Amino acid sequence: MHLHRHTLELTKIAGQPTSGVLKDVVMVGGYQEAEIDFTADNPGLTLFHCHQQLHMDYGFMSLFDYA
Repeated sequence: MHLHRHTLELTKIAGQPTSGVLKDVVMVGGYQEAEIDFTADNPGLTLFHCHQQLHMDYGFMSLFDYA
């Protein structure tokens, strides 16, 4: 998963808590979950998507905007 224009903190991956892991891309395995925190401090259009092309082709991406 990739969050453009922001840095995120990975707080849990595959059920394991983490702390202080800062990224903009998180690799998530099949049927796994990841929890993140990020501060929305860069207003404007922001893309959130999966890096697997097939997933993007089927719509696994979102463009959001905030002020």
